[in-house]
Amino acid sequence: MYSIVTMVGAILISAPAAYVLSRFTFLGNRPIKSGFVIAMSIPQIMIVLPLLSIAINLQLNGSRILLILLYIGIQIPYTTTFLMTFFQNLSRTYEEAAAIDGCSPMMTFWRIMFPLAQPGIITVGIFIFMNIWNEYFISLIFASSSNLMPVGPGLKSVIASMQYTGDSGGLFAAVVIVFMPTLLLYIFLSEKIISGVTGGGIKG
Repeated sequence: MYSIVTMVGAILISAPAAYVLSRFTFLGNRPIKSGFVIAMSIPQIMIVLPLLSIAINLQLNGSRILLILLYIGIQIPYTTTFLMTFFQNLSRTYEEAAAIDGCSPMMTFWRIMFPLAQPGIITVGIFIFMNIWNEYFISLIFASSSNLMPVGPGLKSVIASMQYTGDSGGLFAAVVIVFMPTLLLYIFLSEKIISGVTGGGIKG
């Protein structure tokens, strides 16, 4: 749930932002782009305490919504920067033809440019899914109960319980559950990942 909701939310927010930043010139364009790059370079450990303080003050700590919002916010800088490359390389002929047909910029994006950037969107979606699936640090801090924990901290709990239960079968099942989705994604979608990463460097 965390991985899928974060993937969809980050793409729906980042794709329009990447399109606007890459295709339009306006005051503040460069500072915003630089801000995304700077945000990508900030370690998560530096923002945990301020975020935890804000969550406690707003009485949001210990909820799935908080974790999902944190995950989406953390993925937005990378996702936006990644997708900007794809939108920059798309020909402006599509937009000119859409404008002649009476499409607004928003309609042009959703009906034409968004589908054309599908290789990049699929690739970054896979990366987001894998990042959130394997995420450990943020969930360990903000998931206050076992019901809220993603698979990473959940696996740690299973390993800790092994000291008392000796349930090696349960531990093996938990390990398989944790690594199987990322393994299957790599096996079946590795070609799309490679084409998506390399496609961003090709002028269209």
